[in-house]
Amino acid sequence: MEPRWDDPEFRTFDAPQEWSWTTDGPVRYVPVTREGLPLGFLWVALTPGAAGFVPAATSGGAGMNASVAWVARLRSAKAAGDDPLAALRRWAGEAEDALCGSVPVGAESEISSLAGLSELAGRS
Repeated sequence: MEPRWDDPEFRTFDAPQEWSWTTDGPVRYVPVTREGLPLGFLWVALTPGAAGFVPAATSGGAGMNASVAWVARLRSAKAAGDDPLAALRRWAGEAEDALCGSVPVGAESEISSLAGLSELAGRS
């Protein structure tokens, strides 16, 4: 039988594994900036297994784009065998990236919940 153009062949690809994007407990976080302006917050749960990025409400499209890039970085860190806290600290002090921005050294903080961090980012 000859293939037809209206019968596409679909192939499934596996995405790299990632940590959960949510937690009910406290989180440790760092601010992420680009050109001195806030992009958002990179966070990890204090109980292992969750990590993510919350874009700052004021960052607009730049924050959303940074969010996608940070998810890719977190997936890469997990694939390399890092735990979430090591991933959080991995980029501190690195040169500013055009998409991801930068994480200042020594800027780790804790907050009681992911909802609280979203509020801090102006997203509540």
